Amino acid sequence: MKKLNLFLTSLLAVGLTVSCSKKWLEDYTEDPARPSDVSVRVLLPSAQVSYALAQGDVLPRLTSLFIQQMTGTDRQSLAHQRYAQIGESEFDQPWGPNGYSGGMKDLSIIIEKTAGSSPNYSGVAKVMMAMYLGLFTDVWGDIPYSEAFKGADNLNPRYDSQEQIYSTIQDLLDEAISELQNPVSPLKPGSEDLVFGGNLNRWIKTAYSLKARYALHLSKKSGFNPTNVISFANQGISANAENAQMVFAGPPNTNPWFQFNTQRLGYITQTGTMYDMMRAKNDPRIPLYRSADSSTMPFYGSQTSPLPFITNHETKFIIAEAKFRAGTFTRQDLVDAVEANMTYLGVAAADITTYTNNLPANPTLADIMYEKYVAMFSHVEAWTDWRRTDLPTLTPVSGANLPAIPRRLPYPESERLYNDNFINLTGNDAFLKRHWWDE
Repeated sequence: MKKLNLFLTSLLAVGLTVSCSKKWLEDYTEDPARPSDVSVRVLLPSAQVSYALAQGDVLPRLTSLFIQQMTGTDRQSLAHQRYAQIGESEFDQPWGPNGYSGGMKDLSIIIEKTAGSSPNYSGVAKVMMAMYLGLFTDVWGDIPYSEAFKGADNLNPRYDSQEQIYSTIQDLLDEAISELQNPVSPLKPGSEDLVFGGNLNRWIKTAYSLKARYALHLSKKSGFNPTNVISFANQGISANAENAQMVFAGPPNTNPWFQFNTQRLGYITQTGTMYDMMRAKNDPRIPLYRSADSSTMPFYGSQTSPLPFITNHETKFIIAEAKFRAGTFTRQDLVDAVEANMTYLGVAAADITTYTNNLPANPTLADIMYEKYVAMFSHVEAWTDWRRTDLPTLTPVSGANLPAIPRRLPYPESERLYNDNFINLTGNDAFLKRHWWDE
């Protein structure tokens, strides 16, 4: 007993000695599974994959149904086909883990860590951030940015107006172009860049194509200048090898469309208005867009299919529309855009020639937008184009739950529950209230 008392007394003395400094705890407060600092070379690929999942999962599934590029035929997709049972919780994943708390947070850390020291790396992150902001504002409208990514310092970030976000997008892209051209950058992206493998020239071209895309989105607004759009696009992506896209390596990293069809085959079929139009034109892209049973997507829906962010064919369609609006359009502008898309898809050269020879002799804006609608199959951007132009002409599906085709999506449930600055759109406004650029 005496020895035990001496031992306890010794432990107490040691405890009193170290309790003030608590140094003995330092090795136990660091969780090796949750590092306090991560290299930007780890953050960049994580952000890029997160963006691909944000752009390529639930958002294109819904919007492709809205604009009748495909058809919901079973379970929740059948309801979505009728603009019904589209709940707030469906958007928690792209907004949160794949967006604000995921890829966007990673990009904000990269920008902060490389500011003024490694402009090339910062430039890539700013292009990716501009992509995120463009995707999210075109889906939801006003979104947080200027007060976002502050963690516990601000759990209720205010929403920037869509007009502010569009200005921020252009500012980010201008800064990115300047930084990507800076020859003095100690840290440069390399193989960890899953989009371009560190090719800065391709990131610059991507930035210019994005500037053109978001400038063209303002075609309804006063002050819109198609000449500026053309100038941006002419400095943008100009060959299919320069396309900004995510290419999936295969299991376990597979294309989101493949994942959906693997788990819910038959929920969505590759039929509907767009395919009826394509059949009427003997379009050679049909077997690349739809399987023989119309259940899967051969080009865009395989395990290793690319998920395009912005491409050569989109850039050429931007040029065609902007030139039409500027009064400088020629038929060849439309031919170039269609050829770029068909070549990207792998259509045979003879079939491309046959199809383009049958394009109208004097194409209208409706002809341009129809061809872009087909070329942008399964991309959220096709929905934006339809909202901007109301082309091609579409009517709500039979038995629709809304009086018109949706022009926006409801904010995520997580925002309503946890952000006091949440914008509460109720009833039909959550789907039909027009965005700032759509007014």
